[in-house]
Amino acid sequence: MARKKETRELKNEINNTYLLFSQYLMDTIRDRSTPLKKRDFERLLKIAVDNLSFVHSGSVLWQDSDGRFFYLAAYNHDYDILKNVTFAPHEMVMRRFKHVYVIKRRSVDIIKELARKLNENEKHIQEKAQSIDNIKAFISIPIRSQRKIVGFFNLDTWDHENIFAETGFESVAELMGNLLSIVVERFELIDMVKEKNSELEKINLFDKLTYLPNLKFLSQYFEKYSEITKRLPTKLYLVYIDIKEFEKINRMYGYEFGDDLILKLSKIITKSCRKSDIVGRTNGDEFIILTLSKENPKSLIKRIQEKVSGFATKSGLNIEIQISTVEYGTDGKDFNTLISKAQEKIYEKRVFATY
Repeated sequence: MARKKETRELKNEINNTYLLFSQYLMDTIRDRSTPLKKRDFERLLKIAVDNLSFVHSGSVLWQDSDGRFFYLAAYNHDYDILKNVTFAPHEMVMRRFKHVYVIKRRSVDIIKELARKLNENEKHIQEKAQSIDNIKAFISIPIRSQRKIVGFFNLDTWDHENIFAETGFESVAELMGNLLSIVVERFELIDMVKEKNSELEKINLFDKLTYLPNLKFLSQYFEKYSEITKRLPTKLYLVYIDIKEFEKINRMYGYEFGDDLILKLSKIITKSCRKSDIVGRTNGDEFIILTLSKENPKSLIKRIQEKVSGFATKSGLNIEIQISTVEYGTDGKDFNTLISKAQEKIYEKRVFATY
């Protein structure tokens, strides 16, 4: 009767621990989108150790970017000792389909292994790490993500080496491992999605033909450059370049020819600029340059005009560009306002040329 009561109490212990363990992980999933951290694993170890009478300490091994395993967290152990210990993948017991490993003290001399790893005397390690010396056996639960083992959740017993089998804890440990793996993989997938979204966001900031910054990206640069003018004795100019009668060229030679022409002109304009100048493409036949200068960038404009004129002569094409310049502060402080002012100047030049 007493034996049945003891078994029933152990079963309740295990079930209660699993509920607390799973509840913490579910709350973590609900409340945030960042991966499990050291403090999370410390909390999970504490839940297991504090609620299971046959578990007395624990640790978490995690894989770093080089593939080695290090102690990410520990409970009821001196972490200052463990934090300096690492294991190569070949030193770890990793069978692909194994859900838990029960490792008995007589099968591995933990103190001897630690002494070897830390290059210290065994007796000295034994004195410093009494909790580790007390371990009779430990259950190691693999944590998987994308079908690969990324860590181990280890729970130690100081009682006797067969306790995990006698209590039936191994099956529950498998469930704990499955939960941990699901949560870790979920956060990894979230990070992957964030990374892909970030890549897409970057792609959306560039013109798909020339790979120059588009209007959205130019506006971000404009904000940064306008801040610089408040701290340094320099002015911000917006240089607006329009390819005259570009649609006529497209109709005459075809859109593929037009795209090729835009690419060549974008290279000419970019090579005419300084490294600090920002060149972007706004519409089909329009480019914008953001340039910091102490005076009106006439030399830049002249350089672009000469190079485009030389390209037109060499290619035998009737290509003309129109350029206008506006100054931040004088012509406006808003990016869109400055673009409108620059377009107005281009239009005024066209009207004036017809008279």
